[in-house]
Amino acid sequence: MKNRRYTANSDYTVVDRSPLQLVPGDVVTPGPEDQSWPGWVWVTSADRRGSYVPAEVIEAKGDGTAVVKQAFSARDLSVTRGESVEALREVRGWLWCRNAAGEEGWLPEFVLVQPD
Repeated sequence: MKNRRYTANSDYTVVDRSPLQLVPGDVVTPGPEDQSWPGWVWVTSADRRGSYVPAEVIEAKGDGTAVVKQAFSARDLSVTRGESVEALREVRGWLWCRNAAGEEGWLPEFVLVQPD
């Protein structure tokens, strides 16, 4: 995906101030898939913190656990209506964005519009 500029069409406020950070080789316990966001699976880390991650980030080991295949940060990005952000990548309805201050995090597609 080529980086694109978007404008927030509504406010979006981050709730989790300590987001889950995963690195390759971490072992997690997978849970259910998110019904609203197909392809996002709930995982619980060894320190009992949880988050939804894209299914392609993990690989089931067959014993009720999964290994993390690629680094993943569950950090969301707060925006205010009218704020401009740069989308760096898209994964299953969510965009990893950078704001003018250089902060990065996930935003759901429905919060953003691409200017003409």
